[in-house]
Amino acid sequence: MKRLSYVGLTFLMALSFLIGCSSIPKLKGATAKIPLTKSSVEKTNEGLYSQVPAANRAPVREAEFDLQQAKSKAEIAGEKVKLAELQKERTLLERKYADYGMELAQIREKKAELEVEIRKVEAIDNSNLGDKENNIKQIANLKTKKLSMESDGIKVKAEFDTTELRIKRLTKEIKAQTMKVQKMEGKKAQKSTKTKTQKKKRTSARKKKTR
Repeated sequence: MKRLSYVGLTFLMALSFLIGCSSIPKLKGATAKIPLTKSSVEKTNEGLYSQVPAANRAPVREAEFDLQQAKSKAEIAGEKVKLAELQKERTLLERKYADYGMELAQIREKKAELEVEIRKVEAIDNSNLGDKENNIKQIANLKTKKLSMESDGIKVKAEFDTTELRIKRLTKEIKAQTMKVQKMEGKKAQKSTKTKTQKKKRTSARKKKTR
């Protein structure tokens, strides 16, 4: 009995497996019915449009021209954004450049003040005035401050000079980008004028035919 029940169970498992496998093609068949994609619709339209008579294509040509104009305007707008970003970056750098210049001028002023103080104490010491030991300490302290200011000045001068170089590079980029935008706008204006002239000619030709 146990053996028969085991055989029966095995048979049932095999049968369920076969039923499951037989249902797979049905599922595949169901999922195979996919609606037309946009690209396939466009291909169908292109195929049909190729059969449209030339006389009926004028509105399409006008729409295509408008599309090209829109693309051209978008491209020019993008280049103008790049130009504005470059100009903004240069403005920020020019502000930094001015700040570094101010800081450098203040450091030089402070150094000059310290030098005056150093020479005063040295003159006092050379004239055997005041306390000799105190004079020496004052001179050493003032010279240390001056050296510290000189170190700060070197760092600020480096920032000042590198910022100046970056401004010069940006100025060249801005000039090139400005010329690029102007050139694109010039081409667009010429193309627009040419197209308008062609439209006028076609319109006048149609009017003559109707007469």
